[in-house]
Amino acid sequence: MSYQLLLFQLDERPNPDPVQLLRDGAALVLSVSGGKDSDAMCHHLLERRQMEGWSGDVVMIHADLGSRVEWQQTPGYVQNLAERKGVPLYVVRWTHGDLIDRIWQRYYKDPSRPCWPSAQMRYCTADLKRGPISRELRRLFPSGNVICAMGLRAQESQTRARRPTFSLRTDTSAPTKGRFVYDWLPIHEWTETDVWDCIRQHGNIHHEAYSLGNHRLSCALCVLASLNDLINGATHNPATYREYCRIEAVTGYSFRKDFWLSDLKPELLPESTLIAVRDHKRIIA
Repeated sequence: MSYQLLLFQLDERPNPDPVQLLRDGAALVLSVSGGKDSDAMCHHLLERRQMEGWSGDVVMIHADLGSRVEWQQTPGYVQNLAERKGVPLYVVRWTHGDLIDRIWQRYYKDPSRPCWPSAQMRYCTADLKRGPISRELRRLFPSGNVICAMGLRAQESQTRARRPTFSLRTDTSAPTKGRFVYDWLPIHEWTETDVWDCIRQHGNIHHEAYSLGNHRLSCALCVLASLNDLINGATHNPATYREYCRIEAVTGYSFRKDFWLSDLKPELLPESTLIAVRDHKRIIA
């Protein structure tokens, strides 16, 4: 399916309808990560906004997990995207440190439980992304309708496939008198081919991690990443890799169940980390 056809095939559900809310002046918040899906979503919605004359405010928002965690190119890339599109960018962060700090905090609070984020316990998203973004949305938009658009696609996982494409937020952005915040997945049904087609038609600019071999982009070493992306992340972000493996060495908890990150690129690690991890493995065995 061509990108030009996709431009007019957004899911316009009744009661309420995201596109109609935007036509009526709702604020549009573009949640950007630096990844290809959020890039394509931005190109797509900003093009449609211009064509249809949506009059509400539009901003980009980015949740920064910390310089020790993100790909080093991500902050500059996101800033450049905002400048290219002429949209204000707001960067939010967890107020108690970065993701590595959060992992250590979780471990020291209760060493008897695994400290890493997981598919079942995605506190990295809840604490370091969704929470800070919700607080910033309350500050920026104290009243009116606010639509937070995200580039999640059904093709990526069964969990994402089950996500509703439009829903009212009920967390710390819970509706108040005269203020409603909605989550919208405007490219939910797009394929990866659709995404790259859109990016090519808007200058073919993308995060450097894709040129280096990544299939998807999140933080440098994501617990949900593919083996390819973990190897690539470790290779190009060795300081992050060593810090994550140090967590394994100290806590005795593997990065994922039955998967030790330290086994991935042992040549990048100090001998003390390798010895500590081997000791943990012998105890578990």
